[in-house]
Amino acid sequence: MIQYRLSQKFPHDSFLQVEILIKPTKADFEVKLPDWRPGRYQLGNFSKYLRNFNAFDKNEEPLNFKKTNRNTWLIHCEDEECIIRYEIYTSIIDGGSTFVDEEHWYLNFINCMIYQADDMKQVHKVHLDIPNDWEIACGLKKEGKELVADSFYELVDSPALVSNKLQHLEYRVQETNFHLWFRGNADLKNKNQILDDFKKFTAYQIETMGEFESKDYHFLFQIPDEKAYHGVEHLNSTCIVLGPAKEFNSETFYNNFLGISSHELFHYWNIIRIRPEEMYPYNFDKENYFITGYVAEGVTTYYGDLFLVRSGVKDLDWYIDELNILFKRHFENYGRFNTSVAESSWDLWLDGYEAGIPHRKVSIYVKGALIALILDLKIILESNGEKSLDDVMRKLWTDFYKKDKGYSSEDYLKTAEEVIGYELTDYLNKFITGCEPVENELKILLDQFGFEMELKANENSITHHLGLKINEETVISIAPDSPAEKAFRIGDKLIGINKQKFEEIQDVIHFEEETSYSFQFFRNNNLREVTIKTENGGFYSRYILKGNNDIKEDEKIMRKKWLNV
Repeated sequence: MIQYRLSQKFPHDSFLQVEILIKPTKADFEVKLPDWRPGRYQLGNFSKYLRNFNAFDKNEEPLNFKKTNRNTWLIHCEDEECIIRYEIYTSIIDGGSTFVDEEHWYLNFINCMIYQADDMKQVHKVHLDIPNDWEIACGLKKEGKELVADSFYELVDSPALVSNKLQHLEYRVQETNFHLWFRGNADLKNKNQILDDFKKFTAYQIETMGEFESKDYHFLFQIPDEKAYHGVEHLNSTCIVLGPAKEFNSETFYNNFLGISSHELFHYWNIIRIRPEEMYPYNFDKENYFITGYVAEGVTTYYGDLFLVRSGVKDLDWYIDELNILFKRHFENYGRFNTSVAESSWDLWLDGYEAGIPHRKVSIYVKGALIALILDLKIILESNGEKSLDDVMRKLWTDFYKKDKGYSSEDYLKTAEEVIGYELTDYLNKFITGCEPVENELKILLDQFGFEMELKANENSITHHLGLKINEETVISIAPDSPAEKAFRIGDKLIGINKQKFEEIQDVIHFEEETSYSFQFFRNNNLREVTIKTENGGFYSRYILKGNNDIKEDEKIMRKKWLNV
């Protein structure tokens, strides 16, 4: 058993003090700090937050050790026990961080707990030096101020929120107790509505997947005063940071609150348990490259909103609006012509959580959700409503997770083929490994459910006619093969159009087709002027989804099979 003790020197201190009692398996043994955390497919380099690493024998005599790479220490200990001490700096609160102060501890053990590399499946016990009146919200077994995990994998997939200022709501679905913990200024005056909505989408998800293995599940909410939106899935819990607190009861905030919670709950099945073979088990020491992000995150993004409308928490108009948000994000990204969703998944470890260079890639969340939609509609139509993507996910659950193995991209496609009844090579080549536009397929499919897709021009005249996106007078994006591409580069700062101040006319100017305009702008602090002739426009256009007014009876039936409305 590995025993940890967590403390602070002072209640306000930003450093978390960590002490570890380890029983070495050999005289020279390695300990490591994870280099990344599940749910964020990007190296975190958590060792940069660690200082004052030291090792001692049971008599507190210093031991010889050396750091062998960025996250590994080699310790020589001939004693039966080794004590390790170090400090972790905490300064931010997001879905996967660790933070301590005098009011609360927020612990994601993945970024602060060193592990014994050759014995990760032993029991791990964590003692928290906290005030007696503090409450511990965590999915691990609790023994007073101690948390107990059966393995390092369980420990680092079980975050904790600890404070004497937590608000707690609870509901039950089948045999599971679901806990909602809030830290921050969340106004829970509508708690009955919250519980009713959460119970509805939770019950629908469990009914869809057929099994929920945990007796307790914890939603750990940080509700800061600042704007925030971040969620991370875990073994039997999720960490969600959503702000600002003052907007907690606004419609927009509540919709985001429901959407992110439904999304993270579905991860209980998809990625936590139904997991790519490259992460079965996780290797915390290096990148776990995989191409099936369109399943792990894309399918989850699709289902997160879908479950809200299917369960009756939200209505059809809301769901159409949500799909149109996805459409906007996808169709205004020219990266869809350059990189497949499979390749973009692989490159998550490269630049998946930053803007990256212009128009290089697609979002596995956005395009992944759209191709999940395509597959779902195909299955529903082919089976006349008797089957859906639900059957694919249930089959992945039984054929892979329940058999203690991960799936490959070939396994996912084969499972879908078994459900739909024919080969999906064309679907694979076009939408997973290829860059075929999705709109043609979506138009054909959605029409059979009583919907139509309409091409909508960008509302901004400069963007529509020139292919130029501007934020606070600065060029932030340029459409390929546009008039703007011939003259501008990202970072240019516009100051005038036709000698008029840009800040005064940017919201009122309307560009005409086949017309020349002069632009005055700064580049590298040098004033420049260029004349550009507009073209027919159409840059950064997007499709929007609309319901048909004259929906047919067979389309109503298919819509009911899909959306339960």
